[in-house]
Amino acid sequence: MNRQSRSAAPPASAQLRAVADATSDGILTVDTDGVVRFANPAIEDILGYAPDELVGSRLTRIMDDDLAERHRAGFERYLETGERRLDWTDVELAGRHEDGTEVPLSVSLSEFTADGERFFTGIVRDITSRNAREQALERYRSAVETVADGVYALDENARFLTVNAAFAELTGYDRDELIGAHASVVTGPRSVAEFDEAQAQLERGEADVDTIETTIETADGEQFPGEIRMSLFPLGDGEYGRAGVLRDVSDRKRRERQLSGLHTFAQSLTAAETAEGVYHLAMATASDLLPNLLATAYRYDEDAGRLDPASHTPAVPNVGAPNGELLGADRSLAWTAFQRQERYVCPDTRTDDAVDDSATPLRSVAAVPFGSYGVLVSGATATAAFDREAVKILDLLAADVETALERVEREQTLRERADQLEERAAAMERANRINDLIRESTTALVRAESREGIEQAVCTKLANTDVYRFAWIGSPTATGQVLTPRASAGVERGYLDAIAATDGEDASGTEPGRRAVATRDVQVRNGLSANPPFEPWREEALQREYRSCIAVPLRYEDMLYGVLHLYAVESDAFDDLAVDVLTELGEVVAYAINAAERKNAVVSDSTVELSFELDDHELLPARLAAETDSRFEFESLVEQADGSLRVFFSIEGADPAVVRDYHDRGLEVESVDHVADREEGHLFEATLGAESFLASLLDYGVRPTELIATPSGTELTVELPQSGDVQAFLRMLLDTYEGVSLRTRRELDRPVRSDAEFRAHYRERLTDREAEVLQTAYYAGFFESPRRSSGSEVAEMLGVSQPTVNRHLRRGERKLLAMVFDERADE
Repeated sequence: MNRQSRSAAPPASAQLRAVADATSDGILTVDTDGVVRFANPAIEDILGYAPDELVGSRLTRIMDDDLAERHRAGFERYLETGERRLDWTDVELAGRHEDGTEVPLSVSLSEFTADGERFFTGIVRDITSRNAREQALERYRSAVETVADGVYALDENARFLTVNAAFAELTGYDRDELIGAHASVVTGPRSVAEFDEAQAQLERGEADVDTIETTIETADGEQFPGEIRMSLFPLGDGEYGRAGVLRDVSDRKRRERQLSGLHTFAQSLTAAETAEGVYHLAMATASDLLPNLLATAYRYDEDAGRLDPASHTPAVPNVGAPNGELLGADRSLAWTAFQRQERYVCPDTRTDDAVDDSATPLRSVAAVPFGSYGVLVSGATATAAFDREAVKILDLLAADVETALERVEREQTLRERADQLEERAAAMERANRINDLIRESTTALVRAESREGIEQAVCTKLANTDVYRFAWIGSPTATGQVLTPRASAGVERGYLDAIAATDGEDASGTEPGRRAVATRDVQVRNGLSANPPFEPWREEALQREYRSCIAVPLRYEDMLYGVLHLYAVESDAFDDLAVDVLTELGEVVAYAINAAERKNAVVSDSTVELSFELDDHELLPARLAAETDSRFEFESLVEQADGSLRVFFSIEGADPAVVRDYHDRGLEVESVDHVADREEGHLFEATLGAESFLASLLDYGVRPTELIATPSGTELTVELPQSGDVQAFLRMLLDTYEGVSLRTRRELDRPVRSDAEFRAHYRERLTDREAEVLQTAYYAGFFESPRRSSGSEVAEMLGVSQPTVNRHLRRGERKLLAMVFDERADE
């Protein structure tokens, strides 16, 4: 067959050609040699070839090389065997566009014979758009299957066409069970009318999407609140199907109900006038919002210093807590949360050391404080009962309770202002009682003869009133860190032992007595039961019904003899007036103790002798000895009326002029005079100020007996009565001077003479002539001022010369003064 005849199209009717020209699908006819015999105009739209370009060309022209080879092999095999290896309907293959690009095609083939010749015709479609739609559909299907919400489609009769996995899981049905089933199987028959009305509105164009909230019934008969969003899609012939999304809104509904309940609770609290009303409203709300949990509101009792159940949810007695005691309030998890002002959640009481699980049937517990008012305790008999939402609800409840209680408290304060005049009158009466008490205490001080008597008298007087519950005086140790009780009176009940046992726990030094020692100022603690967390000493005080306290340092000049502690049952017992009066009392007590100590130092028949070594180069005698390379030795001292001291001392190895001028270099020395020369050294007399080293010893009731300073160091020996405050003196030395070390301590006994024994001993020391002269001069008025008899007149009475009288008088006076001032006079 020549080319022209082979290129001719097989015969066809004019009508068929008209259809071929009009269709949008491409039509190609090829002969058994694979040559295109016919191509309609649509081929150009699909592959870019004009029909005339393709006719006479082989069909492989519109294929890539690989497809062309496979086509030739398959076509030849079919012509030989007549065997088809694929379905000729809608064969997908890649065509090659005239510009060289690839075009996805769908080809449907058929075979026919015309004029005894076999031909093959293919309907060719560009499926680029269809592939894109299918890919988009696949992506859609993947997305639908991955979302957590249920997706569905219904036909015009509200029967399921398709559902995703989430829809099946939400409803509890298998997909196969749902496909073809009516939608009422999950929404219930009563909702059919509602959905029909929604569809009618959508069909009328009143909305594109409608949302309906309904109750969903699962396959096992349970129900949950669901939200269904629906829209329409056309099915043809004016029919529409419904498609949409099903969402489980149980959590949202619960949160909405909880928020609504909290809002209602907050509004109701505005009408509550008492704390009890606030607690009852809180527990009613907790029961409604957290029905699976138990709850008790504990109120902090300031007077008792403990947490007491104020109200609880109805189910609390069912777990063996008839009074609402879900947890023991004392030293429990509830107390810990309140004391620390921190929320505490225990998921398992059996594994948490903070909870004694033997004392509660609860297996999980949460405690949320509401400020200084109390703590909200919630629990369950199951473990891990508190999720984030439950804890958040408890936090909000506690916050609302605290706000309401603050309001109630403020309103109560406003109501109480009407009683302020009466309270002021009571305060004045209390002030009068305090003043009377101070006067009585001062009288008791005057009568006391010893330090112990002074301290005990003060404590007894203060405690034997209806103002103070307990009083005690403590003396600080040498380090000042611990107060040792010296006297006490009132209701103590082991308090002193208890605070001594917890002393190490007061790391911040908040205990008033210790603060008074550290600062030397009065420390006041009104309202011990307010504002937790509590220090150990405050807990012990509250257990003994102490509600306020004061610590008054017993300070005389720079000496601290101890601290007076007072405790009262009232929360605000120590106002400004009471503080001023008690501060003055502390000064009076310290002055009385100082006077008693100094008196004891003079008259005590039993003393303590202490010897020290000092390595303080700033000490004036040590500095003098070091700079002049001499030896300083204390001789004696005399207290003067103006508070200064006259001191006698000897210097060996230094020029007297250097020593006389030395007082210009020390502020504590007012004057220095050279008294006499000795075989070894020189005797000096100096006047010292009240701030001098020796004056500080006298202030502590200490009498120096030896003070030797050399360039190598200083030695000090002192005596003080056994009843004196040795610890206070040691503490002063350690705090004030460097390199202090105690060498020896001895207890000494001094003989004490009666007046008659003293007179007899003095008479024994006088000669007969001395006794005669002294007695005559005394009765003649020689020692009176003004004198009734002169020395010459006394000499005339005795028949001796005036120098003889003067000599005997001086000897008698010297022997008397030696017995008073010189201990060696008896030797």
